[in-house]
Amino acid sequence: RLERHHSFMSDGLVCGEIVSCDAIEGKDKLKRLTVRVADDDGARLQTVTNAPNVDVGKRCVVAKIGSTLRDGTEVKKASVGGVTSEGMLCDSAMCGWSGGGAGAAALLPGDFPLGAAPPSSRPRLDGKSNDDAGDDEAARRAQKMKEKEDKKKALAEKRAARDAARKAKKAGEGGDA
Repeated sequence: RLERHHSFMSDGLVCGEIVSCDAIEGKDKLKRLTVRVADDDGARLQTVTNAPNVDVGKRCVVAKIGSTLRDGTEVKKASVGGVTSEGMLCDSAMCGWSGGGAGAAALLPGDFPLGAAPPSSRPRLDGKSNDDAGDDEAARRAQKMKEKEDKKKALAEKRAARDAARKAKKAGEGGDA
């Protein structure tokens, strides 16, 4: 019996680099990949995926045969679309990351070490660190608060001008009587 545990980190996931990516004849979305999972040339796996965001040179999270996914599923050698798959590419949810689309390969930065375990949270691919993302978020919040304060100030000025115009109009009406 296979028990399912959702809380533990997936076991046996590694960083791999796609060295070949070929469409599988007769299959609309399936691709046959060769993925290098270590710095030496001998550590390559053939996998099959339908992830739309894979291409040669990209680094991604790979579950090797014998790996246990977050849901407790053990990765086994399988035939997918008539091609032997010796592992699988993981999506963000399989890595325990927030964000990222289901079915899209969980990508890693180009300098992430081959064969290393994936980080505990989804890395940024734009060259900034996740700490920078916090700084960006703080800047966005500050900008939003400033815009809100500016709107409040403009509204208060508009109300004051309206009230002054009403007062002037009333004063003008009262003087004619």
